[in-house]
Amino acid sequence: MQYKDGTQTIQFIPCESNVTGSSYQGKIRASYYDLVDMFGKPAYEGIGDKITTEFVIDYQVSDGQGESKYGMFTLYDWHFARNLNDPSAVTDWNVGGNSYEASQTADLAVKMFAETNESLVYAKLHALTEEDEFIL
Repeated sequence: MQYKDGTQTIQFIPCESNVTGSSYQGKIRASYYDLVDMFGKPAYEGIGDKITTEFVIDYQVSDGQGESKYGMFTLYDWHFARNLNDPSAVTDWNVGGNSYEASQTADLAVKMFAETNESLVYAKLHALTEEDEFIL
């Protein structure tokens, strides 16, 4: 569904595979439980080189008139920052991506989740406010 009045929408699409070539763009604060509620299961869990958990999220912003913009961001617990014994503990998650927009989009996801406390994925389109709109 797209809004015909030109309202921008955003859709978050969780990925099940790791990504390469992204770099640090910022941080968000959330618990592991909140990220699972937002995006579903992580793309990676285990004892890696410097992380234990990584979420990979593609997103699509549409203007309702046929124009779209695509992007991706990752959320990961750099240097094992996540407390594996307490999944409800709030953690500083690094945001990875190919541009600063990745961090802005991750911040937007956290804001939307705080307002609705509902999953952000599974074919849901979310209307953006004027202050949150993207340049298409």
